[in-house]
Amino acid sequence: MIANILRAETAESHKELEALMFVNEIMNKSLSIENYKKLLSINYIMHQRLEHKLANMLDDDIAEKLELKSRFKLSALDKDLAYWKIDPLTLPELDFKLFVPEKSNAAVLGALYVLEGATLGGNVIKKHILANPNFKNNDDGLNYYGVYAEEIISKWKSFVQILNQQVTEADFGNCVRSANLTFGNLIKLSKQLNS
Repeated sequence: MIANILRAETAESHKELEALMFVNEIMNKSLSIENYKKLLSINYIMHQRLEHKLANMLDDDIAEKLELKSRFKLSALDKDLAYWKIDPLTLPELDFKLFVPEKSNAAVLGALYVLEGATLGGNVIKKHILANPNFKNNDDGLNYYGVYAEEIISKWKSFVQILNQQVTEADFGNCVRSANLTFGNLIKLSKQLNS
């Protein structure tokens, strides 16, 4: 099953990204507002560049099964940027070539695996951020991390089920490559914004 292979084959990328995206600070409730704004900016830039592109590259029947429009996160990120007074027009241009998968369901699903997986921990992240004194009474600025609310587990399970059904063994390599290169986008952007 491709989901298990993806988890194993992207573990190193995932670990590197977590270190860059302030996971320790989130968990020990010491995240600063400045670093939270960096997280929002990273996620906004990636979703703004990839969300609709990926949706348009996926076969209609798969997009329908995934209920892809209900998985868009850009509007939640727009609300967060507005709340924290971040003007999207002031965000930096990428200093690297963005990886965009080829038009193949396996490659697109590999990229979506990364974006959907980032949401999986959202409720836990939101809970820890709200327990951080720096974020007292700032619930309205945490839309992205609570985007699926109570549907988070069911949305992930349905994504994994469709991923496993749609990606054939012949396309496993293509799917894994796309996921790792999508992680690469986030890693490079995190390094750029953190420098």
